[in-house]
Amino acid sequence: MRNRLLPLLLAFALACTRQEDPSALAPAQDTRQVPQDGGTLIRRLAIDVQTLNPVRASAGYDRYVHKYLYSTIIYLDHDLRPISGLAQSWTVSPDGLLYRFELNPKATFSDGKPVRASDVIFTLRKITDPKVEAPQVAGFFETLDLARTRAIGDHAIEIAFREPLAAQLIHFADVYVIPEHAYSGGNFNSDFNELAVGSGPYRLKHWIRGKEIVVERRSDYWRERPHIQTVVFKIIGDHGTAWNALKLGEIDETIIASDTWLRERTNPALTSTIDFRQFHRLGYNFIIWNNARPLFEDKRIRRALAMCVPIDSIIKNVFHDTARAVTGPFTPDEYAFNPAVPRVPFDPDGARRIFAETGWMDHDGDGVLDKGDRRFEVELLVIPGSTTTTQLTQAVQAELKKIGVLLNIRAIDGAAYVPQLRAGNFDAAYLTWNLDADPDAQSLFHSSQFPPVGQNYSHYSNPEADRLIDRARRELDPSRRKVLYWRLHEVLAEDQPFTWTVQVAMKWGLNKRIHGVTTSAGYGFFDWYPGELDWWISEP
Repeated sequence: MRNRLLPLLLAFALACTRQEDPSALAPAQDTRQVPQDGGTLIRRLAIDVQTLNPVRASAGYDRYVHKYLYSTIIYLDHDLRPISGLAQSWTVSPDGLLYRFELNPKATFSDGKPVRASDVIFTLRKITDPKVEAPQVAGFFETLDLARTRAIGDHAIEIAFREPLAAQLIHFADVYVIPEHAYSGGNFNSDFNELAVGSGPYRLKHWIRGKEIVVERRSDYWRERPHIQTVVFKIIGDHGTAWNALKLGEIDETIIASDTWLRERTNPALTSTIDFRQFHRLGYNFIIWNNARPLFEDKRIRRALAMCVPIDSIIKNVFHDTARAVTGPFTPDEYAFNPAVPRVPFDPDGARRIFAETGWMDHDGDGVLDKGDRRFEVELLVIPGSTTTTQLTQAVQAELKKIGVLLNIRAIDGAAYVPQLRAGNFDAAYLTWNLDADPDAQSLFHSSQFPPVGQNYSHYSNPEADRLIDRARRELDPSRRKVLYWRLHEVLAEDQPFTWTVQVAMKWGLNKRIHGVTTSAGYGFFDWYPGELDWWISEP
């Protein structure tokens, strides 16, 4: 989603033919030692995965595991450019309506059966089936023309669309192909959550819910095999517990809280064994308001709530100046970001006036705003285990209390968090959102994307926003597309379906026995190729 990438991505999308040698485009390996094969990498998951069925993924943690087990049609490289995945080459028609992919004939699933073009069509049918819950990818394929999509033999496929989508090519990097022979029977939404038959470099060994997921390298992998033999994902919800596990060598990597980063990153007793890394990725933190609830129907109320968030204090005291304010759905790194959109000012007195104008006052003198027989009391959901989440939400809670709004913070288990959002059973929630390599606001803000179809958890609806999203997604001219997104930024900032807070610099700790770790601008360690698949371990 970076400004400098848009013309390049469009050039790829409109090219006649594209062939890639993934080894030529992979980032340079760590040259401190010769890469070694084998060993066990122990990774941390802050919450357990929701499903092993990649079509139904609903959280980023699902994708962390899926990448080892499945392959996408294409990958994005270190610079977020399309390169070969299951498809070794492709062509795109000049009008952007027809994509032809040539699949690698060597590709096989973990059960030994070959990957066929019919499996790609099966996967796309499931993604676009209205009965299937595919919130992360369905919106990118809503104009798929299945009637004109066809397999050409076993290893070629033509995928047709009714309308062009400017970023369509890169969204094939979201399609983890599954085999029809393994997933065609039963209830697709419930029967395959623990099944993992994919064409990725690893196969599932076991999954103990709430504890760990273990994958092992395939000896028959059809592409260049990764170095690490076994990857163990440990589910550790609490950041402090994970940090202690990293120091003790019980895990090999974890995100680090800002206060820990400030205190420990220059500690000589730790820097000998822990590699401290920091990077920005395309994403932001925010408070989502459930616009379907009467309390949040009026955008003036949502703005008043935002005016009680002390962003400058949070950046300084919670994130220790390793974060920056965000004003809307795009980050300052992206061409879609409109620099003219002002920040919502921290102005509790102004917020109190807005509440009064809309009928919310403390009529009975109990310190809480009320209107008729309703008090302004809100429950905010958070995932436990993060000090910064606790500090930020408590700071907002304290400011809202001063003007008569009760914000009750409730921590719920990570595994139940997304399902509760999808069910609409919440007032407000604190979240982090990771963005795609090219902006597409549909899933979060288009009125067609209410759950379970998409991820518009706020149930936000604005006809102008819908029109802008629809036009921007299909506008192939970068300059015109930029104008549309700048206007969308203005509309969303005015409506405040979210209270955008900060873009946080990600702080990470890695055991120094891990090598080959490269950071992608925008995506960090993960979600690009080869990324974590290129890591290797030097055993003591």
